[in-house]
Amino acid sequence: MKSFIIRMLLLLAAFAAAAAVLNTAARKSIQESYSQRNVVVNRISEEMDRYITNGGDTSRLAQDVFYGRLPEWEQLYGRQYCPVSAEIMLFGGRKDISGSSNSMICMLRDGDRVIGAAVFSFNDPGYNNMLTIMNGAFAICALIMLVYSCFIFESVLRPFNKLSDYPEKLSKGYLVERLPEKQNGFFGRYVWSMNMLSDKLEHDRDLLRRMAAERDSFVTALVHGIKTPAANIKLLSEAISTGLYDPEGKINETDAELAGRIEKNVDEIEHIVKDVVETGASVIYEADPDAKPFYSRTLADLVCEEYADRLKIARIPFETDIRSDAMIKSDIEGVRRIIRQLMDNAIKYGDGTGITLIIDKREEGNFITVRNNGTPLPQSELPFVWKSMWRGSNADGIKGSGVGLYESRFIARRLGGDMFMTVGDNSTEVTLFLNA
Repeated sequence: MKSFIIRMLLLLAAFAAAAAVLNTAARKSIQESYSQRNVVVNRISEEMDRYITNGGDTSRLAQDVFYGRLPEWEQLYGRQYCPVSAEIMLFGGRKDISGSSNSMICMLRDGDRVIGAAVFSFNDPGYNNMLTIMNGAFAICALIMLVYSCFIFESVLRPFNKLSDYPEKLSKGYLVERLPEKQNGFFGRYVWSMNMLSDKLEHDRDLLRRMAAERDSFVTALVHGIKTPAANIKLLSEAISTGLYDPEGKINETDAELAGRIEKNVDEIEHIVKDVVETGASVIYEADPDAKPFYSRTLADLVCEEYADRLKIARIPFETDIRSDAMIKSDIEGVRRIIRQLMDNAIKYGDGTGITLIIDKREEGNFITVRNNGTPLPQSELPFVWKSMWRGSNADGIKGSGVGLYESRFIARRLGGDMFMTVGDNSTEVTLFLNA
């Protein structure tokens, strides 16, 4: 948008420069035209003075000197510079001598005595009026261009600048609300496509979470189904290797060797089971921290921008409490992802009477807390909220997969911080801690 404003200013400057150049050229042309007309009028006036001095009939002055010789004057000086009419006013008759904006007046002399005046008229309405009209047209065109540019800026560029961030936010999982439909219809199909993409991505995320939950259940059942037989096999192999089942209690070297091989294979099975357990408990999305400094207020503004419409539609009061607008050095995208999960949980599990985002800076580090009103979890369940695929007793009938807080804590620890939850009589606070 800055480039558009700069270009508009440059265009207006060019427009003003063009108007200035045209005005200068027009005024120069007008000045030259007036100078040439003065030459013509002075030449005709000199001929009239000579005519009067030589005893010519003043009643035929205009006819003999001007109208009779008009083709001569036009050929000599150019038709555009010659007057089209001449009126003789003698002091013996009329005393009021006046002209208009498209006329020129010259005194008539008989020797050294002024006896009257000649008023020469021209066809053009006056160059000054033409300049005024031209400048007015320039001003109107500039105003129309400015108004239309403001309309394009407000109706097209500013909305598109916001819309252009939407695909990136979708890819990072920041937005779940749909884009609002605009009345002007400039981006109707784009908004419709982005909303369809948002729905598809959200559906795919839910599907992945359900598959992850099913995978976790399957892995748990498989691990427990393998561990017990593997342990029994290991015990039997140890008993065989020690000759426990030999009638004489002697160790058979062949049996001991085979038992060792069996025990080794059991160790490999246990190692595989351990890998399966760790893989089954891994997060669905990975986070690669990119620590850069940002202000607390910047984070709060981003959260407000992301959730303002959604909370307004849900009629949930939302407040931000920036107790210290300090500089935080961390991965702002990872932090936003965590806050998004906490905000989603506050919306889903709160009673809708209020959500507060609190950002504070202390000696230990930065504390970012999302607090919501509503019946909290029992104290006995708090140790389990960070486990993968675990859902609390307040989750009945509420859509979810039980991986959000697990992933959030995973990201927090990757950022060098941690998370914890505290509950009150009618509130729940989940806090992200980041080292200073």
